Amino acid sequence: MAQNETRNEAEVRARKVEELRSLGVDPYPSQAFRRSHTAQQIQILFGEQLGTGETDPAARSLRVCGRITFKRDSGSIGFIGLTDDSGTIQLKIEKKLVTGEGSGLEFNQIKKFLDTGDFIGAEGIACRTNRGELSVQVNTLTLLSKATMPFPDSYYGINDPELCRRHRELGLVSDPQSLSTFKIRNQILKSIRTYLWNADFDELETPVLQAIYGGAAARPFVTHHNALDINLYLRIATELFLKRAVCGGFERVFEVGRVFRNEGIDSTHNPEFTSIEVYQAYADYFDILTLVEDLICAVAQDVVGDQIELDYQGEVINLARKYDHSQKYPELTGQHWQVKTMVEAVRDQTGLDFDMFDPVEMEDAIQAAEKLELKLSKLETQSLGYLLYAVFDQKVESTLMEPTFIIDFPVEVSPLAKRHRSKSGFVERFELFIHGTEYSNGFSELNDPQDQRQRFEEQLAQKNAGDEEAHPMDEDYIQALSLGMPNCGGMGIGIDRLVMLLTNTASIRDVIMFPTMRSRAEESE
Repeated sequence: MAQNETRNEAEVRARKVEELRSLGVDPYPSQAFRRSHTAQQIQILFGEQLGTGETDPAARSLRVCGRITFKRDSGSIGFIGLTDDSGTIQLKIEKKLVTGEGSGLEFNQIKKFLDTGDFIGAEGIACRTNRGELSVQVNTLTLLSKATMPFPDSYYGINDPELCRRHRELGLVSDPQSLSTFKIRNQILKSIRTYLWNADFDELETPVLQAIYGGAAARPFVTHHNALDINLYLRIATELFLKRAVCGGFERVFEVGRVFRNEGIDSTHNPEFTSIEVYQAYADYFDILTLVEDLICAVAQDVVGDQIELDYQGEVINLARKYDHSQKYPELTGQHWQVKTMVEAVRDQTGLDFDMFDPVEMEDAIQAAEKLELKLSKLETQSLGYLLYAVFDQKVESTLMEPTFIIDFPVEVSPLAKRHRSKSGFVERFELFIHGTEYSNGFSELNDPQDQRQRFEEQLAQKNAGDEEAHPMDEDYIQALSLGMPNCGGMGIGIDRLVMLLTNTASIRDVIMFPTMRSRAEESE
């Protein structure tokens, strides 16, 4: 709809509001409307009943409410599409039946003053029209809220995705798929919580404002608390506080919540996003790897049923657990997704075998990596671990299409993970990749306070050298570890990316209800 047409229609609707008030009709009444049935319940109740042209012989009273999504007038009869949270039901409006008695509108008022987008309540009985459409034959219709903005076209919707993201309410009313996506998101969150509650995990809440941010490698958002006159940070992870709870005696904990990272925006990154983190005492990274797999498969079954193959952005993602790793990793019994060490994944994709390189004399490794046309920073040429991670990040990660756990990370990039039980220079850490994107990160948690202090000091040196994502020193967390933390496994899953996968959505901004957006004024400059 052109801008001038939109403005004109808005002016017409505004005049209708004033005219209704002049007639003694409140366009925004205060009293509640008591619904007896949803649109879906009526479809179920009468779906196989009533022949063409028949009304409910029992004359059961139906009270429905919702938004007008279509409106057709024809002489002394009219039809309205009423849409609620469950679906749409047609209202049949006959002049001889809708007289406006009580608080309802008269037939001519319905015809003149109501528009698509308005919220209404109606009372009547079920019928089936001469064209076979199940409907509610209305005897009383009440205006609940008058929409003064033109409603999006029911067929074409809104073609501007940025507008739909900036004003999500427009996207929801114009695109049923968008509404469905956010309903599925809620179903996913409910499924995750139910799975963990049933597994005896306690759901905790940790601070969003933190004096020391930590738990991930990321730049934080900073704010100032006036009363305390201190700077605080929006959390970049929930990890450290949850593990402090484990130090205090909780054995199984999790938190679903918003975290904030001052980073760029692309199809899989938004500065504000939702994660779940889980920590389990007396477990290691193999136990947690299995938990991630079991949890995602359980959620997928709740959302898509027994469907093993997902269509995601033109690729078929097979969620079948078809690999037996028990000979190499006795801790992994039964069938699992693919599991590879980072060294194996790099060797399989690039031919470089980091087991063959000298961790002290690195010239051969650097030269071999440079032949792959990598962009290497000074930091990434300082140790074999950083170099391995750089090769994986730039050349391997994007190739991992089927669900794949990459395990055994370099110690340099894992300041909170326990050192590997048998491999020097590595930690017991995994990341899950699907369609070239990270979905989960987990590890055997470091619980040695002296080792943790040394790792923090190494991170602090990197920070002082200019690494803005290096982990800060956290004395309170070290003190908690000094109290004692049992051997523990932990993990995090990006909820938004999981929603993207299970709804076949290309951009993270289309699964976050109100994503971070540049202001209109800034965009026009």
